[in-house]
Amino acid sequence: MLQSIAAAGYLVVSIDHPYDADVVEFPDGTLVEGVDISDDALEAALVTRVDDIAFVHRQLGNQSVASALVPGYGSGCSKFLTQTVIVGHSFGGAAAAAAMIRLPSIRGGVNLDGTMFGSVLSTGLSRPFLLVGHENKTQETDPSWKATWPKLTGWKRELEVKGTAHYSFSDLPLTIETLGLQGHLPQEVGQLLGNIGGSRMMNLTVSYVTSFLDFVLKNKAHGVLFHGTDFPEVIVNAG
Repeated sequence: MLQSIAAAGYLVVSIDHPYDADVVEFPDGTLVEGVDISDDALEAALVTRVDDIAFVHRQLGNQSVASALVPGYGSGCSKFLTQTVIVGHSFGGAAAAAAMIRLPSIRGGVNLDGTMFGSVLSTGLSRPFLLVGHENKTQETDPSWKATWPKLTGWKRELEVKGTAHYSFSDLPLTIETLGLQGHLPQEVGQLLGNIGGSRMMNLTVSYVTSFLDFVLKNKAHGVLFHGTDFPEVIVNAG
């Protein structure tokens, strides 16, 4: 998914959060395995994620770091600080909103099917924010979305994608389709992936994310986010 967004002309940086991702490998070869995070620890985990995001964002503004990560791009590193949009899936969607509160220079955010946590529920955001939910995940079924919506005072939109489930917004459906595993998985797995085809779901997600990026970073109100006839399974519920 990130490769497809990058292919649209954007520089993409992904973050694996230690103890949150299944496995994180540090440059010296140290492996850090994920741990189960209890509901009671979610607020603390959110703060940790935002700390990670703030660190990465700060480092990308460092010319030597930017040059090492993206050879030849170090001279443009200051753009990282002013031309950034953050996208997160699941708990990462809540982290995207929380990071926008911490880092006012982030221009906009996307929450892909995540419940909202933290201070955004009360303080909201004034910059563009896109909520995308699986089938039946809406303001009417997720109290956190309902609480957050009126606090979003900038451009906002809430989308619902029919035929999808929580992990539809990941690489898994396309991976399973590519390996020819459709129809050969336990029912429980299928319930997490929905019934939309992997290739179509990948195209859909990338199209909406890049349309949002074009709008926020290039001031171009075009693409499926504004002319969404290419994907009739996407319903605009609000905004």
